[in-house]
Amino acid sequence: MADLSTSYMGLNLRNPIIVASSDLARTAEGMKRCCDAGAGAVVLKSIFEEQFLVEGKIPESDFSIHPEALDYMRSGGLLEYAPQKLCQEIEKAKQDIDIPIIASINCQSYSLWPSFAHQVQEAGADALELNIYNLPIDLDTPGARYDEEYIRILQTVKQKVSIPISIKLAPQFSSLPYLSQRLATAGCSALIFFNWFLEPDIDIDNRKTLSRKGKGILNQSLKWVALIAGRVPLDIAASGGVKTPGDVVKQILAGAAAVQICSLFYQKGLEEIKNLISGVENWMNTHRFSSLANFRGDLSFRKQELTFRDLGEANNYFRAQYLKTYVK
Repeated sequence: MADLSTSYMGLNLRNPIIVASSDLARTAEGMKRCCDAGAGAVVLKSIFEEQFLVEGKIPESDFSIHPEALDYMRSGGLLEYAPQKLCQEIEKAKQDIDIPIIASINCQSYSLWPSFAHQVQEAGADALELNIYNLPIDLDTPGARYDEEYIRILQTVKQKVSIPISIKLAPQFSSLPYLSQRLATAGCSALIFFNWFLEPDIDIDNRKTLSRKGKGILNQSLKWVALIAGRVPLDIAASGGVKTPGDVVKQILAGAAAVQICSLFYQKGLEEIKNLISGVENWMNTHRFSSLANFRGDLSFRKQELTFRDLGEANNYFRAQYLKTYVK
């Protein structure tokens, strides 16, 4: 029987399928459903700085948020998922499930990252996922300044917790390999490629801007998993666009240690976890692989560059293949 166990952030997972941060893992009951469905790990629904600020009654001068939005939250708009409640759900879930629980937080104020990170560690979270994103719109701020914020936040959080830390990145960076290397050096245990944020749209009839849920793009995450895996000393989890067992196999071949999935489970239910697992097992049996370690990263850029298998095949990850692919 094929062995689908994997190591991610130093955690032992029974398989590489991680239920990504969502309402599916908002409560202890939800986490148990994910566990019973066969998930290898679960990422809690991400909690945002604003929720932490409301419950903590932190002075308005300590953070930046529109007064009307703050009034809404203080009236109960977000308190149903405040930090204290989340920590209680972690404590409750730890009594019932035996898969890793990864907490997820999203802050902007430096003083809040370590404070909440410490709380979820004390509640029993096995690891922590940081969602860091600052839209670079300032005309006077160079890209390197934004990279430094990622390093600073990571280092600040690591001073307060001992559990492994991952960072979920957006696709847009001037040099993702360089930032990945720096984050690894600063103590990051894993990177997730990628975080798919809300995307802007425009209602042309009413002349107003809208926000729509961003859609994960499998090939974009696949490319960067393959280009970073094995070159930077940390684990990589793929996120976005995974719909079939073949998609999971592709990400493992590219070098991913695990795959985070959310949309598929909303569309078809958590029972899809078993379908993904059985599909990967069938592929492994067909190709005579006894474990994920036997083929993980076989098609990463680094592995192909080192082995020279099918000379030039690694170039498929580069724009150099544009003419070869499209000009017949």
